[in-house]
Amino acid sequence: PINNFIIATEPLSETLAKRLIANNAAVADSRFVINYFRLSSDLRLLFGGGENYGYSFPTDIAAFVRKPMLKVFPSLENIRITHGWGGTLAITVNRLPAFRRVEGNIVSASGFSGQGVTLATLAGRILAEAVRGQMERFDVMASLPSMPFPGGAALRWPMLVLAMTWFSLRDRL
Repeated sequence: PINNFIIATEPLSETLAKRLIANNAAVADSRFVINYFRLSSDLRLLFGGGENYGYSFPTDIAAFVRKPMLKVFPSLENIRITHGWGGTLAITVNRLPAFRRVEGNIVSASGFSGQGVTLATLAGRILAEAVRGQMERFDVMASLPSMPFPGGAALRWPMLVLAMTWFSLRDRL
């Protein structure tokens, strides 16, 4: 499992908010371990960044995510963090969701790789169509290439830790 975390700042002034994010855009960077951010309707900065692997969350999520936030927005050093939370993600090797037919009209979709809020709704519609016998869109999604995790079950955990450590290091260089 991969855990990802997000924080919310106190409401920002309109001037500061516009200086941070023009046109109220939602932003994700190109790093492997991505930072993503946007403004809420009450002008809080919502900033997601930082991951860990396993079954535990940081004791202080706000402090954990504040570090990458300040690398992107150093001017927010004195801004208070009011909320912090996290969740556990299923990530596939190629970051594409995995659709499969289990048996008959029993179908599944998983591994939304951090895009579950948007993709899971669409996947639910596609799965409902498939259960009703309309397989066209399901078959397209099920035909997307999938890759087994390198090393099989025995090496899955050490390979995941090694790969994520490598990509995290690469992001810093």
